[in-house]
Amino acid sequence: MPRASAPPIGRIQGRKSYQALADHLRERILSGHIPEGSPLPNERDLGDSTGLSRGSVREALRMLEVEGLLSIKAGRNGGSIIRLPDRGGVSRTLGAYVRGQQIMFDSVLEAREALEPALASLAATHRTPDDIAAIAEAALALTDAGDDNTRFLAANSQWHWAVAQASQNRLLIAVVASLSDLLHQSNVENFVSKEVRQAVIRAHAGIEDAIRSGDADAAQRRMARHVKSYRQQVAPVAPESIAMPLP
Repeated sequence: MPRASAPPIGRIQGRKSYQALADHLRERILSGHIPEGSPLPNERDLGDSTGLSRGSVREALRMLEVEGLLSIKAGRNGGSIIRLPDRGGVSRTLGAYVRGQQIMFDSVLEAREALEPALASLAATHRTPDDIAAIAEAALALTDAGDDNTRFLAANSQWHWAVAQASQNRLLIAVVASLSDLLHQSNVENFVSKEVRQAVIRAHAGIEDAIRSGDADAAQRRMARHVKSYRQQVAPVAPESIAMPLP
C-alpha cells in the first residue's frame, strides 16, 4: 500500500521565510494533518508552491530534522519523510538540558523521587496481565544477574520501565524513562554494592505485589520508600558523585 502524500502547501509570506515554513509544517505535522510516514514534496516543488527559494526551503527542513520531525535521506531516491517525536528525542533533549545547565545529580534523584511513586500508583490502577508479566520478567532478570553489575543495572532499568509502562500515562513514561537514562549513564551506578542489589530486589518484590493486587496506595508508598532509600544507600559510597553535575 503506497504511503500517503502530504497535503499541498500554499504560499508563504511575512517574516523570515524559512522560519515561517518550518512553523507551518511543524503545526501540520503535530496536529496530524500530515501523517507520520508521509513524504514531503521535494525542495523544488516546495519552493514552487510556497514561493520560497530552495535555500529557504532547505533551511526549514533542516530545522524540522533537528527537532526530530523529519527524516531526510540524500541522493537520487532520497527525500523528506514525516516522523513523530519519540521517547529517545525526549531523553536526548532532557539530557542536553541537564548537562548544559549543570544540574546536580542530586536534583535528578529528587525528580525521580517525586515522579516514580505516582507511576507505581497508576500502575496498580491500570496494569494489564501483560504488564504484570513484564514486571515479573524484569524481576527475574534482576535475580539472575547475581554479582554481574552490568546485567543487574540493565535489569533494574528494565523493571522500572515495565512499571512505567503499566501506568499507561505516556507523558509520565517519557519523562521518567529519560531520568532513568540519565541515571544509567551516570558514574554513580559503578558504586552499586551487593547490599544495594539485595535491597533493590526486596523492594521491587513488595512494589510488584502491590501493583499485582491493585493496591495503589501501597504501591505508591513502597516505591517512595524504595527510590529514597537508593540515594541513602549510594551517598555513603559515592559522596562526591552525588553532589556533582552529571557528566
